Amino acid sequence: MGARAVSPGGALLRTSRMFSVPKPLPEPPSTSLHIGDHKSATMTRQYPQHQSITTPLSSREKGDWGYKRPFPLKSTMTTSTPLIRVKKVDSVENVTDFASAADHSLSLEKFQELHVAMSVPRGKIPGEARSASLWPKSVFEEELDSTESQSGRSDDKRWKFRGPWLARMGEGEFVRYLRKTVHPKRAQFRALLKRKLAEDITTSQNKLALEKGTPAPPKVEPRDITEAHFSEYLRTLRNDRTTLYSLVSEFLDLAPLAVPIGLFQSFQHMNPPLESGSLYGNSGPPPSHPSAGISYLRTNSYMENHPVYGPQGRRTPVLARVVYPRAGHKPAKLGVGGFVADVPIGDNEFNIRYGRGRTQANKMLNGIAHLDTTTYGGAKAYIEPKTATVDPSGKVVLQLRETHPEAQVIAKESKGQSHIYHDAETKAKQATQFQGDKSTGRRIERITDEILNDDSSKVRDS
Repeated sequence: MGARAVSPGGALLRTSRMFSVPKPLPEPPSTSLHIGDHKSATMTRQYPQHQSITTPLSSREKGDWGYKRPFPLKSTMTTSTPLIRVKKVDSVENVTDFASAADHSLSLEKFQELHVAMSVPRGKIPGEARSASLWPKSVFEEELDSTESQSGRSDDKRWKFRGPWLARMGEGEFVRYLRKTVHPKRAQFRALLKRKLAEDITTSQNKLALEKGTPAPPKVEPRDITEAHFSEYLRTLRNDRTTLYSLVSEFLDLAPLAVPIGLFQSFQHMNPPLESGSLYGNSGPPPSHPSAGISYLRTNSYMENHPVYGPQGRRTPVLARVVYPRAGHKPAKLGVGGFVADVPIGDNEFNIRYGRGRTQANKMLNGIAHLDTTTYGGAKAYIEPKTATVDPSGKVVLQLRETHPEAQVIAKESKGQSHIYHDAETKAKQATQFQGDKSTGRRIERITDEILNDDSSKVRDS
């Protein structure tokens, strides 16, 4: 029996992105050599692999989530976060395999409440001063948000490359890349080298003719180069590793690598010199846009306006929880809006340095040196999110800084934990208004007694 024919309209709807669920993303790569041995099937991944789906309450009461079969009401109506991810529409048991997607959805909502601007990984941008490289650069800057190589721009500033990042590839994957991608392009690369050799010969001949004052010779074509001359050029090029590596990387469009220490001095003599401060040379380019679509703020340079105290010099701090104490040289970890981040750097309550001229007047926060098991809910502290980046594995890396004490007091006052606002004139008006309301109520009571002619009220008044 043949398959049932599908109408053109039905086929269009099936292939349309508006009426279809995107394919799940692959498993996040491991950033540690041994993390693959300790993975859990229910652990929260660095990024969502399936699309988060929700439905209105009227449809959820019927089990209608937009799929061909209704979902059970017992598991979808008893949750306060009606968000699911569909792993398989038709499993082996002929049921739809789904699970809750509240983890990533709520994390995204809480992250956007922090109002954090995304920035590129910290590093020295080619051609930039050292002091300017310490400031976070937005991922939406025109010079950094590029995917194609353009004239006048350095390729190290791009975040998307057609070729892989070789440092992240395993040995087996690297061998397959050599066999399937590099080997078939040998002839094309040799043709590229011949064109480059012809251009170099033409340039040197034109320069020599200009010095002698003679007419320029005809342009050298790649077909004019003999095999002996080309073999000699290849032998010379193999000894010039810097030029050869640059040509191979440009031909295969490989992601930039950090310059090895032994080759750093030789790379500086290149013309033009090869920059060693690539943004993604140490960690590799990101798997998607550097913002990852979680924040579209370009800068943190904005001022908050308090309804009572007016414009604020510092942003509203966020209450973070100490989730991991300091262990040796490893800093303590804080939980901020569902994300784990390192404590702010510097001499503060998170890491006090006792040295010359230092005293122990400022005590270290509870839970930093040792795990705090006495405080209900764990030790907490106010911090201010500074910026965030996305590493090659898709993990969001938050950078925090210490907040001002005045900002902490104002944040506590908004939650009713402290009281610093005192306005005598406003309080006097409120007291006068209360007394007026009290006298008005007394007059209404007297009118009521007069109408009812209640003797008990007269006795009470007497």
